[in-house]
Amino acid sequence: MRLSTSTNLCAVNRTGPLTDPIEGMKRLAEAGYRVLDFNFRFIKFEEFFLARDDWEQELDKIGNEAAKLGIEFSQSHIPYYHPINEIDSYLTDPELHAWFESMCERSLHASAALGVKWAVAHPFTAVDENCEREASKRKNLAYFAPYVELAKKLGIGIAIENMSDFYGSIIQRRYAATYEDLVDLVDAFQDESVGICWDFGHANIMKYDQSKALTYIGRRLKATHVNDNFGVSDTHNLPFMGTVRWEDVMRTLVQIGYEGDFTYEIHGMADRLPPPLKPEALQYSYEVGQYLLSLAK
Repeated sequence: MRLSTSTNLCAVNRTGPLTDPIEGMKRLAEAGYRVLDFNFRFIKFEEFFLARDDWEQELDKIGNEAAKLGIEFSQSHIPYYHPINEIDSYLTDPELHAWFESMCERSLHASAALGVKWAVAHPFTAVDENCEREASKRKNLAYFAPYVELAKKLGIGIAIENMSDFYGSIIQRRYAATYEDLVDLVDAFQDESVGICWDFGHANIMKYDQSKALTYIGRRLKATHVNDNFGVSDTHNLPFMGTVRWEDVMRTLVQIGYEGDFTYEIHGMADRLPPPLKPEALQYSYEVGQYLLSLAK
């Protein structure tokens, strides 16, 4: 395993616009990171490059700078929303819905251009059918099928992420919050280019024995979202700043033969920090990650 982190670790600032992706990469490289997960969730921000007409030129600049810094992108996170539920305006506004879908497709092309191996995607819940398990499974299979085929043509895989229940006041039962449902969904694709991304924070909210869950998932595990919390809300803390049992986790990742990267999603620790405090925080997160990897040896 290699230590990796999402680019969202230093994307959001206490005040002002998003950090430019190239500047963010430089900061992460200074802290010691050489493997990254490119997060495309910021498409709603005007300054984020993916939604602009010149996105391909900007992507070339990002790729060139990454090469100079010795940075590799092994994962990405495509944009996410609820494509079949009237939760937001993406369903009530057909043009906005089509735009969002085009951004999801564009993020896969961008991922491939950056050399990403696994693009992480959120499954969704069939709220329109009472959050019923089989309905959710059927609709996820139909929705993701063209994305899986596109990803395969581009030479990347789709890693579907485990969710957690209690999505505010909207969804009380979320599909693929249980690892059994997630495995069932991934297996139903019958395609080795579809795997699982395990989010440790989501699993902690669900009060799972994560060693048991990871053992159940086994070789389907292709990507990780490493973060901690206290089992109440999805705060994306640095490991050891919550209640996840990391010693057990690291041992189990070795036991199941996990071959992917150990990828942070810990923006909760940095989003609200004043700029002068961020460099030391990033460095500390890197040191914690190295300690965690030492537990897997």
